[in-house]
Amino acid sequence: MTTMLPVVFLRDLGLGAGALGLFLGAGGVGALLGAVTARPLAARIGHGRALWVPGLLVAPAGALVALVDTGVWLWLAGLGWLALAWRTGIGNVIGVSLRQRATPDALLGRMNATFRFLLTGAIAVGAGLAGLLGQYAGPRTPLWVGAIGAALTWLPLYRSPVRTLPDPDRLPPTAG
Repeated sequence: MTTMLPVVFLRDLGLGAGALGLFLGAGGVGALLGAVTARPLAARIGHGRALWVPGLLVAPAGALVALVDTGVWLWLAGLGWLALAWRTGIGNVIGVSLRQRATPDALLGRMNATFRFLLTGAIAVGAGLAGLLGQYAGPRTPLWVGAIGAALTWLPLYRSPVRTLPDPDRLPPTAG
């Protein structure tokens, strides 16, 4: 989605760089809110649920982003972008905590390096695919593909044993 938003904003909607910057900035606000609310949410509903419930709650938000247009639709899309980033902020805080607790001390560096390698690799591949899809099917198509992907991110977590984990401190101690 992020790859095609500048194309949609600047070329298709004729909005300026300022509007795009404010829109993307709403995502930064959402991520910050997610990071701030992650621990209280996990304490209230459990760490496992805090990984998948926000994704379920904001599943329709991606569609708002894909429907971005001028006027009220710009504001609704901005709210959707903020909501998706809120979910990401929560997932980052809770996911990192869980990975660090579940990994033996001696393997923390390798685990973090592997995770970052896979994450940044996936971002690079996704950006390339979005560019190709946008070139041949139009810039809104990757927004819809991203909206569908964002709507489904909670499913693998829901189907995993992590979904009901109340607190990572309940994991058995790792040898390190």
